[in-house]
Amino acid sequence: MKKRIDTRKWILRICLDATFAAITTVLYLFAKFNLAIFPSFLDINLSMIPVIICAFMLGPWDAASCVLIRFVIKIMTIGTSTGYVGEFADLLIGSLTCIPAGIIFNYTTMKNKTIISFVCVVLSWVLAGVFTNMFINIPFYKSYWHIDNAVLANMISKPVKLISFGAVKNVNAKNFMFYYIMFAVIPFNLLLSLVVVLVTAPVHRRLRVLYESFSIKEDKSLDNIFDDDKDNDIKINEMANESNHV
Repeated sequence: MKKRIDTRKWILRICLDATFAAITTVLYLFAKFNLAIFPSFLDINLSMIPVIICAFMLGPWDAASCVLIRFVIKIMTIGTSTGYVGEFADLLIGSLTCIPAGIIFNYTTMKNKTIISFVCVVLSWVLAGVFTNMFINIPFYKSYWHIDNAVLANMISKPVKLISFGAVKNVNAKNFMFYYIMFAVIPFNLLLSLVVVLVTAPVHRRLRVLYESFSIKEDKSLDNIFDDDKDNDIKINEMANESNHV
């Protein structure tokens, strides 16, 4: 027998997903700014705050769907100035950040899992930022604008010198990627992820009782993340064994 679907539960879940997706999209499109110490193409925005809350309240896949909806709406309404490279990188970073944190919070029983989930947000964010900039952003940015390493080195030279407090004096076409990652990408994503965590943590603390009152998440067992029909499979196997004995 198939599990009975609670229609009200799923309607509530869809409504919450839509609400979080709308909030994160508005923040992504309009609430962003740049800090002078970072390269001009690294914008700070707080659109991941509702995504992380969604990951804790509903689960990692709901949060990832919010990131995907944010990406689609951005492309359909405003378009792109980076050949879709920046938007695709934000999609990857957002997904790679909220999915592991959501899995830890919802599908494990470890102690201090809230703190571990927030630590996971920061670490995943920084690592995803390094990966996307090394293998997606910079290579495709160069191809889209038809520029070489020397131009990029000139663009990041001043911010790198500021962040390194003058320790880095020569940024050139050969070493710009190393200095860009070490003194721009990592500090930028570390700062942004910490700000998001510091803002999200008190909100999460106040909403945690609300999370549990909804009771709309499925089995919180890590073994059942991808296997909603496990009970049905067991029953089918039992029936098959009985027929073989007959």
